[in-house]
Amino acid sequence: MTVSEDKSLSILFARLDDLHRSADRGVLGSTSFLSPRDLHFANVHLREAGLSSRAIAWGGYADAERKKIYILPEFMEGAEYGDFAEYGFENNISAVEVTGSGYRKLSHRDFLGSVLGLGLERDVLGDVIVREGEKPSAVIICDSAVSEFICENLLKVGSDTVKARVIDACDIQIPERKFLSIRDTVASARLDGVIASLISVSRERAKEIVLDGAVEVDYEACERPDRVITSPCVISIRGYGKFRINSLEDRTKKGRIRLDADRYV
Repeated sequence: MTVSEDKSLSILFARLDDLHRSADRGVLGSTSFLSPRDLHFANVHLREAGLSSRAIAWGGYADAERKKIYILPEFMEGAEYGDFAEYGFENNISAVEVTGSGYRKLSHRDFLGSVLGLGLERDVLGDVIVREGEKPSAVIICDSAVSEFICENLLKVGSDTVKARVIDACDIQIPERKFLSIRDTVASARLDGVIASLISVSRERAKEIVLDGAVEVDYEACERPDRVITSPCVISIRGYGKFRINSLEDRTKKGRIRLDADRYV
């Protein structure tokens, strides 16, 4: 499915256009929490509309994966999320800390599944940050409108009893995100050659994977093995994971291209 055929993206672009019109009337608004894929295409849409300088993305902390996009009125251009109150607008992102009893180990899936089990939609939730410790705990970034609802109704995660409370965003402790570094050289920047290096398969096998429709480049399906990859970009390979291409430019003395990439762990 192409971007133009994706109805969810069409709805997102319409929402961004509505926010733009509201911003021109001096009103600050935001999208719901967007996935990394939707964030990518939203930023492309804003860049093409010439609105990048008036848009900010925020998800409760600097390296959040799921974020809201805000389009600022002209008089707020250059402002950051923490400045909204100075202009008379309320912040609409909260953080809820959920702590278990220690009865059992709880995973990201446990926490997210239990919150969604309350009847909430995924787009009112940002990242779910699982923290290690004597008692299992997580910080759930969410729309401020549902923070108290989560605190009052989230009594169990998995089979463990939990307690939930709203905390200040400054108290969020973010575990270091883990990546597996990949350093290699490739004969060319063709997609099949890059994939062969990323997942350690033959070029022929990499070509088959692309033709099978198992590859996305910057969150858009790509079935062209000969596509030339430029950095930075994100490549997702079904069954193998997601990779961030940091650099694909420098050449060795023998003319091969140096590949610098990270695999999301």
